[in-house]
Amino acid sequence: MRLGPLQKYILIVCRSRRGPVSRDVFFDYYKGKKGAPSLEDKINAITKALEKMIAESLIVGNGARTAEKFFIKTIVLTPGGRRAAKSIFGSQQRLPININNK
Repeated sequence: MRLGPLQKYILIVCRSRRGPVSRDVFFDYYKGKKGAPSLEDKINAITKALEKMIAESLIVGNGARTAEKFFIKTIVLTPGGRRAAKSIFGSQQRLPININNK
């Protein structure tokens, strides 16, 4: 699955925070952007991004589901989501090397 910029942001935020993440955190994606959409459009975009990621098994949503809608309150990364987030960050990790300059 090819991820959009909002979906990449969601994965990065979830990886940086341990445990369940509230969906209110994802509104920070639009801070400081020129021509930011209205509040209703932000809610719709975030909801659609989360639903697509749940369908692809990258995240698990916690909330309530009715016949018409799925009300997502918190999300948690799955192992596949952690792998996708790691590939976004890059495969190289910083090593804890101590260099003594004498």
